[in-house]
Amino acid sequence: MNAKAVIFSLAMIAQISCAEEPTGNLNCELDNPALQAMPPGEVTFIKANGERLDIDVKLADQTNTRAAGFQKVCASTVVKTPILFVFEAEITPAFHMRNVVTPLDIAFVTRRGTIDSIYTMKTYVLGSNQRPLYRSKGPVVAALEVAPGFYAQHGIDNAAQMEWRRVTD
Repeated sequence: MNAKAVIFSLAMIAQISCAEEPTGNLNCELDNPALQAMPPGEVTFIKANGERLDIDVKLADQTNTRAAGFQKVCASTVVKTPILFVFEAEITPAFHMRNVVTPLDIAFVTRRGTIDSIYTMKTYVLGSNQRPLYRSKGPVVAALEVAPGFYAQHGIDNAAQMEWRRVTD
């Protein structure tokens, strides 16, 4: 292997590492103004067997916070900080992964609190022809983005119900 190939390989490894956590080259951020602007909330899942699971979330309930989501946020922050997107009315949204550095799981939630659909959203390279959009099957009022594998790990599927509330001090 020649010197150019070694340097190119090392540069690619460094870029992959930066996508996971910052290492001097800030391709991702541990925190950002959009996350700071999101108020705290709590989500409760009620599984088909009656078991409950409560998680703390950030609420993306304003146009600017919904637009920002997890863009440029490090994977370690995604694991600790789920985001609940709350819409002003029932819509059939389309989510993308532009400027998102790690895969995400997303659940779309109906007005009745049922889970419309769950997807694992994959990152893509800018300039790629493959830029998938992730859509709910029907009108929804919320979408919860979490770390990849979250729903499977906790046994949450389309039979679960979901409730949420804003946390006030």
